[in-house]
Amino acid sequence: MVIGALLVIAAIAFGVYYLYSNKEQQFQSNAEDLCPVNGARATVAILLDTTDEISPVTKKDIQNRTSSILNELPRFYRLSLYTMNEDGLNPSPKATLCNPGKLNDMGQLARDGITANPEMIKGKYNQFKQTMSRAIDQILAQKFEAQQSPLLGSLQNLSVSLPTPTTLDADKYPAGRNKIIYVTDLLEHTPVYSMYVQNSNLKSFQRSRANEKFGKKYEEDIEIWQVQRNKFGISNVNIEKPTITEELEVISKPVKVLMNEQKFSYLTRDPEN
Repeated sequence: MVIGALLVIAAIAFGVYYLYSNKEQQFQSNAEDLCPVNGARATVAILLDTTDEISPVTKKDIQNRTSSILNELPRFYRLSLYTMNEDGLNPSPKATLCNPGKLNDMGQLARDGITANPEMIKGKYNQFKQTMSRAIDQILAQKFEAQQSPLLGSLQNLSVSLPTPTTLDADKYPAGRNKIIYVTDLLEHTPVYSMYVQNSNLKSFQRSRANEKFGKKYEEDIEIWQVQRNKFGISNVNIEKPTITEELEVISKPVKVLMNEQKFSYLTRDPEN
């Protein structure tokens, strides 16, 4: 009888240990942005150039790509949507939320509802996806127009404003690397430097004040989704990518991020423009 009691106690102890060791690690989060109170593992910031109108087909491509970003964003990474206009970067993001995690990201016990509430997990993730999708749709529904395009300055200001990535768990949730996705036509137009005046000549860029004014060491990854357009007789499609990366090389280090072909892509263009 004593042996039987000991076996029962051992079974209970093993069950408690199994539940404890397989329990999903909890991190206290902020209700307003769903991010851990200690900070996000990294930030993916989408910066949308709103200084010129974007065609409906290009806007649809942006929506599709953003949807892919939402689906692929790692747990506890922050996604922030920024815009810029003729005055430069709008410092407050249009929306910013962390991915709280899909149900499939959790362990089996959490998915079965033993160590977590599956409906609550799904609810928070749906809040994240729906809020960010709605925000990008609202931004793209607006009309875009401006007298100048301070692209380099906006990129510079966004870079210095991104929070430092945070390690939540060294093994499972280490700190990542911040990333800026710049949705732009790359046609800088300010009194300091204008692609419409100096065109895409690297030497003219180096002789301008832009090199000094916008010089910065970019620690985050930078990806460019280029809006294709013709404006004032200038087609940015004809601006070769080496020239673009050379200009960015003048103002940023490390440039290997920008030189990577996978970090630069053209958005779908309206065939009528």
